[in-house]
Amino acid sequence: MYITMFGKDLKMIEPLHDILLNWKVHPSSIETVESHPNVYKVKSRKKTYYLKKRLNSSVEKRIEELLLTSFLLEKGLPVERPLLTVSQQPYVQQHPVFYSLYQALEGLPVQVYSLSSMEGVGTYLSQLHSRLKQYVCKYKVEEWKVETHLREWIGGKETKMIERWGEGFLGRLNEWSYSYRKLPHQLVHSDCHPRNILMKEKRATGIIDFERIRKAPRIADVCYFLAGMLKDQVKQREDEQLECIHAFMGGYQSDGTLTQEEKELIPFLVIIFLLQYTFFYNQKGYSHVVSAYIPFINRLVNSGDYQRAFQM
Repeated sequence: MYITMFGKDLKMIEPLHDILLNWKVHPSSIETVESHPNVYKVKSRKKTYYLKKRLNSSVEKRIEELLLTSFLLEKGLPVERPLLTVSQQPYVQQHPVFYSLYQALEGLPVQVYSLSSMEGVGTYLSQLHSRLKQYVCKYKVEEWKVETHLREWIGGKETKMIERWGEGFLGRLNEWSYSYRKLPHQLVHSDCHPRNILMKEKRATGIIDFERIRKAPRIADVCYFLAGMLKDQVKQREDEQLECIHAFMGGYQSDGTLTQEEKELIPFLVIIFLLQYTFFYNQKGYSHVVSAYIPFINRLVNSGDYQRAFQM
C-alpha cells in the first residue's frame, strides 16, 4: 500500500485506515485530492472511492444528504450518494468531525467549455432542479443569501480602490434584490461550480458534493455555474464566452422554461458571483487575478451582447 503524504501529514492520514474499515474497505492507496485537503482518493480492489472529512456538519445534514441523493437516484438522475457503513449509517463520526465515503462516479469535472458540453450541463441542471423541487426535506434547510458576503466586503471599513469600485454596484444591487427575493424558493445544490459537475464525451454524467444544500431561487445555481465558467474564460474572446452562455441557456430551457423575470435577473446575478470571486481573491492577496477580473466585469456590465446572450 502507498500513501502520497509525508512527515506529520502521514501521521494524520494513518487513522483513515481504521475509519475505512467501517465500510469494509481495505485501501491499496490513499492520496489527498489537489486543492481539497479534506478529501482523500481511495483505491481498493480496482474500485475508486472518495473519503470526505466534514468539519462543520451535523447528523441531520448527513442524513438529509443520504435521503436527498437516494431520492434523486430513484428519479433516474446520477449523483454522488454516501455509502452506508456496516452499521447502516451514511457517516462515521469522530467528534466534531464527520467522515463520509462515496464511490467515484463516471466522468471528469468540466474542463472544456464546448458548446455541446455546455448545452449538456444546462439540460442536466434543469433536470436536477425539477427533481429537487419535488423533494420534501426531513430537516430544516438554510436559505442561501447570495448577496450577504458581497455587501459585507463592499461595506468594509477599508476604503481601498476595490471597495470604492464595488460601491458603484450597490444601487443596482438594491434594485435587483427587491425583485430577486420575490422569486419562488426551492431546494438547490448551491455549490454548482464546474468542478462539481462531471462530464464524459460532452455528456453530463453526474454532480457531486451535496454538502451545502440550501433553499433559494433556482437561478442561483444557474448563475453560480455560469460565473465559474466565465472566470475560467477571462482570457477568451467575448464571442466565445457569450456562445457558451447561449448554449447553456438553450440546454437548461430544453427541459423547463425560465420565466421572463428570471431571465432578466440572471445577468446581474452572474455579475454578483463574479464580484464575490473578485473580492475573495483580493482578500487572499491575489492582485494579479483582481487586476484581470475588474476590467472583465466592467466590460460585461456595459455589454448589450452579454445581456442578450441569456434571452432564448
